[in-house]
Amino acid sequence: MAKQSVNRRHFLKTTAAGASALALPAASYAKVVGANGKVRIGFLGVGGRCQQHIDVILQMQKEGKAVVPVAVCDVWDGDPELGNKKGRGLYPSAKRCGLKEEDKDHVTKDYRKVLDQKDVDVVGIATPDHWHARMAIDAMKAGKDVYCEKPMTRTIAEAQAVVDTAKETGRVLTVGVQSMADPTWHEAYKYIRAGNIGKVLQGQTSYYRNSNVGQWRYY
Repeated sequence: MAKQSVNRRHFLKTTAAGASALALPAASYAKVVGANGKVRIGFLGVGGRCQQHIDVILQMQKEGKAVVPVAVCDVWDGDPELGNKKGRGLYPSAKRCGLKEEDKDHVTKDYRKVLDQKDVDVVGIATPDHWHARMAIDAMKAGKDVYCEKPMTRTIAEAQAVVDTAKETGRVLTVGVQSMADPTWHEAYKYIRAGNIGKVLQGQTSYYRNSNVGQWRYY
């Protein structure tokens, strides 16, 4: 049983570092494990980004951690012609997670059905940006902890509404900005600010990709 043990704080660190997957707090983990021994996850938006979240969860399962995907939601069925080894789309992702297509409560195009399920403890949101605030707020009000991909919202007003809901409900909200917490970048910033490379006249960066394909089509 010790091998199966996983607390939410450890889960947060592991998934955020590995592929910015789902976050679970130690404070509320006991309520989940005390009842069923597993942390049960629903994925909202199962395109390319979410596949990395699923990768982490499946790897944690292989390592004996008590986490399990129990629901997926997306408006796109998925396309077998794409060679969906990574499961992009609703039905390929359901297959990756070991879910049955005919279970319309857990394999659905309506995210509210996922939130209605009592066997979902946490949701991961990797939908287009304009859905983030609405889904995060609805999920927390439904008693779910939330991992939300960046950007959390599109506006300050939306961000404040999400934060207010987290405070009101006591749910845990984590946003996928794990790379910004990487100490490498903080040290580089300090080094440059200290003048160690002289006066900076120009800077050029790239982040994860260098492609002429529009970002919205990348996945």
